[in-house]
Amino acid sequence: MRTHRLITAGLLCSLLTTFAPPVSAQNITTVSCTAQTYDAMAHEQRLYRSVLFGQKQSGDLPVGSVRYDSDGNAWIKKGANSWQTLASGYTGTTWSDILMDQQSDVPARRGIFETRKTLTSDLIPPLTQAFRAFGCRLRAVCGTEMASQQSDDQTTQVQVQPVGCIEFTEQVLPACRGAQQGSVSVDSCENSVNAILDHERALLTLTIAYDSAYRTLLQFEGVFAGFLTDFQFPLLQPLWQTVRAVGAFSKLPCFLGQCDQ
Repeated sequence: MRTHRLITAGLLCSLLTTFAPPVSAQNITTVSCTAQTYDAMAHEQRLYRSVLFGQKQSGDLPVGSVRYDSDGNAWIKKGANSWQTLASGYTGTTWSDILMDQQSDVPARRGIFETRKTLTSDLIPPLTQAFRAFGCRLRAVCGTEMASQQSDDQTTQVQVQPVGCIEFTEQVLPACRGAQQGSVSVDSCENSVNAILDHERALLTLTIAYDSAYRTLLQFEGVFAGFLTDFQFPLLQPLWQTVRAVGAFSKLPCFLGQCDQ
């Protein structure tokens, strides 16, 4: 009986091993490779938002603002012309506004929503193109991760081309070399990209609605101000003249029938 149970258990394990779905190399990675991939995605997200909302010069930012350097380290503005970080290797280091601009991963620029004297509907084409480019760049990060897993130590750049996008030349992610032999299972890169795109799509929809309402209010304010100017003189000027005339009655002399009283 015991021998029969052992044989049955062995056959069951063999069947499970045979019919178990193969694990994709994209879903097997190391912790360091995952962190480096997410850092690359975060950089693309910051770049995309700078295209939409703009990025001011470091000297124009208020105290408490946060910027990132080319290595992905976060820096906070502690005072006038003073930037500091908690990243390792920078203890006690203070950067100036000029140095922060030089080392920033996102350059200063003017955003699409900062365009003046235009309708929100005119901004839809560049906003749509920016969102599409953002999706391509995020998927290029996934392609870079996969290409880095198959690269050797001498390879520094890889060519990736997401479906429907142009070809990108990306730097190899060093932490992802040989990551297909790692032991940590994570969600696929595409799932992360879709989650980021869903979040940014909802944010873009909300921002467009707000921008449209704000620009409409400014247009109404300008038109109504002109209406008040045109309305002021034709209607109110006669009233002002009447008030001045009535006020002048106090300066008239007494009537003849009342002068002897």
